[in-house]
Amino acid sequence: MRIVYFGTPDIAVPYLRALTDAGHDLRLVVTQPDRPAGRGQDLRASPVKLAAQALGLPVCQPESCRDLALQRAIRDSGAELGVVVAYGKLLPCDLLECPSHGCLNVHYSLLPQLRGAAPVQRALLAGMAETGVTVQWMGAELDAGDILLAERVPIDRQDDCAALFAKLNAVGVPLLLCALRLISRGEARRTAQDESRVTWAPELSKDECRIDWSWPAARIRELVRACAPRPGAFTFRGGRRLKVLRAEVVPPDAAGGEGQPGTLAETRYQGYPVVHAGTGAVALVQVQPEGRQPMSGAEFARGARFARGESFGRETGGSRGRFNGSSG
Repeated sequence: MRIVYFGTPDIAVPYLRALTDAGHDLRLVVTQPDRPAGRGQDLRASPVKLAAQALGLPVCQPESCRDLALQRAIRDSGAELGVVVAYGKLLPCDLLECPSHGCLNVHYSLLPQLRGAAPVQRALLAGMAETGVTVQWMGAELDAGDILLAERVPIDRQDDCAALFAKLNAVGVPLLLCALRLISRGEARRTAQDESRVTWAPELSKDECRIDWSWPAARIRELVRACAPRPGAFTFRGGRRLKVLRAEVVPPDAAGGEGQPGTLAETRYQGYPVVHAGTGAVALVQVQPEGRQPMSGAEFARGARFARGESFGRETGGSRGRFNGSSG
């Protein structure tokens, strides 16, 4: 099929390559403009742009999806179908109508559950046992279009956000190719979403990524999974930010008794430092101190010079071990 492809981050690259490998005619690739990145704030192209250039495909980077020049370019390309994977901007109805067969979106949930920008993170944060991939027709409302295909994906206990994205990509790429085969044969069916079952998955805010040590240990662990590896759940130690990239709930008999939420336990769990939560305790399995590379919790503990009764969570500097607040 003749396709215009919309995508921006790493997770959208395998779809682009699979479409070309399957023999589809990529008439145009639309991605977000180059953005400043890194310490030098140099302009950096999106992963999809780099992949498209490597494949010799034409690239368009509009600042606005309402750009009439973009709509003309899509119409002039002769594209039959638009395919959208993590593009990062809402597409107006006028643009969705430019390809002759409309536009498909690959969404990482079992719609109508978890509509919105962060379905993977929200599934982990909620402790869900499964999620999925949906290929849907796009319409005027966000993620509300008819479903073409969907497939369930289990969430394992050890999955963090990066691992779950990889599992969803492994399912999503062949699911999209299957959807295109159905469309080309005239066999694609539409299933309307059940609006009574809609839930939402807005993007995680910075404040939501901050660990509240008054929470139960299991809830803290889910937050860490949902935020890893980026942006990373975080707390503070001695006034400096500490990202927690992996955490485990500590068995009750290994936590060294109860303690004030946010305080360091006097025991270790498999070599990792243990922090008391509102209920239970959490082992810091992998962390990233401010200005440093990620490291194991055991390595962090060896060089941290912990104070007796030290507490995590205080954003301003001061004496360690004297802060008794119970939240993040």
